[in-house]
Amino acid sequence: MTHAAPTRRAALGLAAAAALAPAARAQARTIRLVVPYAPGGTNDVTARLLQQRMGEALGQTCVIENRSGASGAIGAQEVARSAPDGGTLLYSNEVHPILRLVQRGVPFDAIEDFTPVTRTVSIPYVLVGGMRGGEAGDARALLAAVKARPAGFTFACSSLGSVGHLGAAALGQKLGVEVTTVIYRGTGPAINDVISGAVPLMFAPVGAVLPMIQGGQLRAFAVTAPARLSSMPTTPTMGEAGQPDMLFEGWCGIWGPKGLPAARVEAVHAAAQAALGDAEIVQRLAAIGCAPISESPAEFAKAIVAEQARNGAIIRAAGIQPE
Repeated sequence: MTHAAPTRRAALGLAAAAALAPAARAQARTIRLVVPYAPGGTNDVTARLLQQRMGEALGQTCVIENRSGASGAIGAQEVARSAPDGGTLLYSNEVHPILRLVQRGVPFDAIEDFTPVTRTVSIPYVLVGGMRGGEAGDARALLAAVKARPAGFTFACSSLGSVGHLGAAALGQKLGVEVTTVIYRGTGPAINDVISGAVPLMFAPVGAVLPMIQGGQLRAFAVTAPARLSSMPTTPTMGEAGQPDMLFEGWCGIWGPKGLPAARVEAVHAAAQAALGDAEIVQRLAAIGCAPISESPAEFAKAIVAEQARNGAIIRAAGIQPE
């Protein structure tokens, strides 16, 4: 039996179909959204709020995969090693860009080995103290006491390079004193020790400590935001306490591996932003002290570089060495 040779148009069509087949298979796959921390934290909770809406927008199933350890390095390395087809994405936080500056042996470069897609949420922070410690009753008096007696005011920090860690280091620099920090494995254990009085102070994410503030277990001194928060209207800003440059916030974001195609970046970005525009999700984010961030992939990339430079300067000035 003989077969007619395909026409030039048919041949071109077959070639195009062959070229599109891998992309179609990639699009049909489940998306692994790797969260490099344990379940229950802000990173994990916000990822789970977005996963279903993102999957619906992309026409795929979005699955959260927790790969915790090494302050986020284990999960991030998993993504850095994955194929750049959009099937595996990283959902991490502000620690990711500076991890190499505070931790030894990080096997990737946060800028060179990843493709920034979008930041998702901002996380305001507040300086809190326990009710048993006898700290001064307002922010200005507290900062004056820290300046006069720095040895008496240790700061609990959720992890190396966290907003709380950088905030404590920056405050010491601005007050002209050396502050002592205690690094914990997570926000929860650090907060518990502040409540118990084992450690006097902490720069903590608002969502994690608001119930304890409202319940009288913690005292709120000042927020590190440019304006007072609607959830804490009576708590002043660090600017009102005389430290206008103490502006620190946490955030979460999505990265792909290096070489993620621009079309896929735009698709994931659009899906994330659509989810962040959902009224129910906005309300649920507000309940845990978070707010949506709307920015382009290019703006995200610029923000990473700017934060890496600022926070790197704080780390070097504080003499923080990789551990």
